[in-house]
Amino acid sequence: MSETVRPARTLSGKTTISIFLIAVLGVGVVIGMTFPLVTLSLERMDLGATLIGLNSATASLGILVVGLISARLLARFSTSLVIIASCILSVASLVLLPIVGTVAGWFILRFMMTLGLGFLWLICETWLNAVAIPSNRGQIMGLYGAAFSGGFALGPLVITLTGSQGWFPFALAGGILAASSMPMLLLGGFREGKGDEHVGQFKIFRLHPFVFIVAFAAGLFETTAYALLPVYTLGEGLGENGSMYALSAFSAGGIAFQYPMGKLADAVGRNALLILTALSILIGVVVLPFVINMPVILFFVLFLLGGSIFGLYTLGLILLGDGFNMKNLIAANAVFIITYEAGAVFGPALSGSAMDLWPDNGFVGFLLFCAVVFAGLAVKKAKQSSP
Repeated sequence: MSETVRPARTLSGKTTISIFLIAVLGVGVVIGMTFPLVTLSLERMDLGATLIGLNSATASLGILVVGLISARLLARFSTSLVIIASCILSVASLVLLPIVGTVAGWFILRFMMTLGLGFLWLICETWLNAVAIPSNRGQIMGLYGAAFSGGFALGPLVITLTGSQGWFPFALAGGILAASSMPMLLLGGFREGKGDEHVGQFKIFRLHPFVFIVAFAAGLFETTAYALLPVYTLGEGLGENGSMYALSAFSAGGIAFQYPMGKLADAVGRNALLILTALSILIGVVVLPFVINMPVILFFVLFLLGGSIFGLYTLGLILLGDGFNMKNLIAANAVFIITYEAGAVFGPALSGSAMDLWPDNGFVGFLLFCAVVFAGLAVKKAKQSSP
């Protein structure tokens, strides 16, 4: 990535990175809090599973809208203004959620809240990639991944302390978001240098298509596992507690692997890590049905599988930063998010259909097919990149 952009106000590199990591940790905590908060609140309103599911889908819709409009919005308005507006939008929506008593109101506020969170998420990702250099981009994006996934895991734990009823947990989420996001204003936005030309958002994909294949795969594998791993393990006789332990092992791997994978990307190179990650996912899926009744080994396999799958997103961001200069990085990051969300939509839908058609092996069969295809594409990409 060409070095054409710097924060408008000069702070030390460590301070700048720390500000972003605090911000993305806060975004992760709030997202982790709002998923169970909204679901439990809607259940108390006696809504059916269909409406609760549709309300959750508005979050993905909000992220997709962010991806579509972010490049133009950030080109027209200052980064600082977008941060302030996004924070106000999300905090106001959070505060209003426990007050509004209508179903339509909860759908609208969920969408508006996600719009604000989505812009903050995008700005953090893009800015961190912008201040990184090729030799340390892996470590920085690994820290980013660890902060976001750690915050996401911490969110539900906060709810266990505050409870899910009343206005307080919503207000606390808003306070966490404001406190963690506002320090970004100290950086004062970006100053763009000369010499780089903008590329249209819909031409971005053709420049480095494999980056967005990685994003699609990350969304597909992550969301399929989160949505249907408990269904698979319940069907295999693990019971409710065992299924939750299995999902926790998967999530723990996702948190633990982020920084080591980023550091490894700097040490051994992107292509080597790409092949290693793809093969790790493939091997993990192949082994899964053979260890399903061996809890200790199963949890270890899921820990490794979760780390590899979550690492795909971080690896994709590293490739994104390597491939695009800052003037195009916002648009590229937006396309990255769109393709990630597309994978998140298609994965559970197709995997669920496979499980209906083939109850015993549909989950593993679908993941195995996807893992084989992705591993083949990764090897092909690595060969093409070799001198």
